[in-house]
Amino acid sequence: MLETKKQIDNEDDIGYLIWKIMKFWQRGKHRILDEYGITASQMEVMGAIYKRKNDRNEVTQILLSQDTDIDPMTVSTIIRNLQKKGLITRKESETDTRARVVELTEAGQELFEKAVKKVKKEHQQLYRNIDTKALRTQLCILLDELNEQRK
Repeated sequence: MLETKKQIDNEDDIGYLIWKIMKFWQRGKHRILDEYGITASQMEVMGAIYKRKNDRNEVTQILLSQDTDIDPMTVSTIIRNLQKKGLITRKESETDTRARVVELTEAGQELFEKAVKKVKKEHQQLYRNIDTKALRTQLCILLDELNEQRK
């Protein structure tokens, strides 16, 4: 159950509030992705492939791992499962015999586009009563600080 503003009114509770919002947001996203028979991690990898589809460089497992910040072995498992579903293909790289090039199939691209459209629509509904520009600015500041801490 979501708490109200009255229950969360202390600045010290920002982390808790972010956690609660993320849990709610993730449940909604998972519900939508379940309709398409894919997981959030599969969607994330498909999104990275989709984003890079017009790149001149080959999309490889290691590149997807870097783009998604998911462990390479986990990406390998995700790719194998997506291939079993007919959503991606893998073929040998023309430039590196050790690498496999990953591409969305036509069915994979269609499914991704439908799923991302529905997820975005859900997000728009979720954010309808807030100042998204201000939120985006604050979240970017926080992300920059977190990235600095990782260095």
